[in-house]
Amino acid sequence: MKFLDTCFLIDLQKEWAKQEQGVATGYLNAHREEEFAVSVVAVLEFLEGYDAIADGERFLAPFRQVEISSKAARIGSRVRRSLRKSGLLIGDFDILIASTAIEAGVSLVTDNSRHFQRIEGLRVESYR
Repeated sequence: MKFLDTCFLIDLQKEWAKQEQGVATGYLNAHREEEFAVSVVAVLEFLEGYDAIADGERFLAPFRQVEISSKAARIGSRVRRSLRKSGLLIGDFDILIASTAIEAGVSLVTDNSRHFQRIEGLRVESYR
């Protein structure tokens, strides 16, 4: 299983809306054997772009949605502390997405590798 970051979902939605294959669609096609999931935090960020939430929910339907557990919250607290102490703090939503991926032991597929590579223990995979 791999987690899809919000930027991936946005790129994929744009490609599907235009009915064209871009880098996100190509990535999914190249990894057909994988199960893809999204953190509920990525769901929050993605659905924010929809006036009609039901439209966004239909788009997300093929992907497993993973809740934030108390263990992921604790991982996130350590990640946030470490990043803050090093002066490399990132947004709380990104920390929660990363912490959920760390807990699940899966890679995070993103276009923001430089940003997420600050997080120790997170496997980051670029789709570009």
